Amino acid sequence: MQEALTIDGSQGEGGGQILRSALALSVALARPVRITKIRAGRERPGLLRQHLAAVRAAAAVSGGECTGAELGSVEVTLQPGAVRAGEYAFAVGSAGSALLVLQTVLPPLLLCDGPSTVVVEGGTHNPLAPPFEFLERAFAPRLAELGAGLELELLRPGFHPAGGGRVRARILPGRPRAFELLERGTPLAHGAEIGVAHLPRSILERERETLVRELGWPADAIVECDVNTSLGPGNYLALTLAFEHVTEVVTGFGERRRSAEAVAHQAAAAARGYLAADAPVGEHLADQLLVPLALLAGGRFRTLAPTPHTRTNAELVNRFLPGAVHLERRAEQDWLATVAGRRAPS
Repeated sequence: MQEALTIDGSQGEGGGQILRSALALSVALARPVRITKIRAGRERPGLLRQHLAAVRAAAAVSGGECTGAELGSVEVTLQPGAVRAGEYAFAVGSAGSALLVLQTVLPPLLLCDGPSTVVVEGGTHNPLAPPFEFLERAFAPRLAELGAGLELELLRPGFHPAGGGRVRARILPGRPRAFELLERGTPLAHGAEIGVAHLPRSILERERETLVRELGWPADAIVECDVNTSLGPGNYLALTLAFEHVTEVVTGFGERRRSAEAVAHQAAAAARGYLAADAPVGEHLADQLLVPLALLAGGRFRTLAPTPHTRTNAELVNRFLPGAVHLERRAEQDWLATVAGRRAPS
């Protein structure tokens, strides 16, 4: 039996991302992994429900054996088996992000010989996690350029604290192609949508007014999204900035004791920051491209200054695949990420 690679879960950004990426790489590469000090620096260390769901999902798609898979555990060991395409269903059991569970099993399932369907229940619009619109509009099209398909369907939105959202993903492996994204290209449509579930409609109007005022967009570029099938109250903004070669999605989420104006102001500021820069790949997309690129045909892209998440993910990929990811600073908000892939392009 191959010796497990030990990953210190407190390194770098030190959150759940290290766990998820380590699980994805372990399963995809059939490399046993031991993850210690999981979320050691967080207020509630160890596995929460969404992290536990990711561990169990990684074991399920690979027929693997896992120890430490219980709430609060600060150490997990996974001995993966062979990844199998098929139909899977996972439940977070809380309002934790369903999409982060999906992103744990997505990379290994992209390496299978056939398609897979994954349904995950939990939160679909969470702070500190990619919401459905980001994966659908920013991430999935870039994955297609790598030669892989990801078709997403929002079955029911889910907000904190009620959760209960459901997402269906159709994962379609293809012929790997080298990836290059160095320019945004011609600007296309820019707009926003606002979802308000089981809350006063005035929230939507105040957020729209703030976005119109701060971004100078016409009011008809900001539309309402019906999310009232959710099990509980919630509010989100999704600002879509479309260009010829890339689409960036900036999001904001309503919270208790936080005004609608503050939510919209923060989202507008993030959108202005991206538009003021020249690099095509936003900070969150950069983070999420690294693992698929390393496992498929590789490539390169220009991005904004790497976040702690991106740096941590790069270091983690390099633990499994030494020298695969290189980040080069060209200017303050212009970096070149180069990733060596494991599969030759078609």
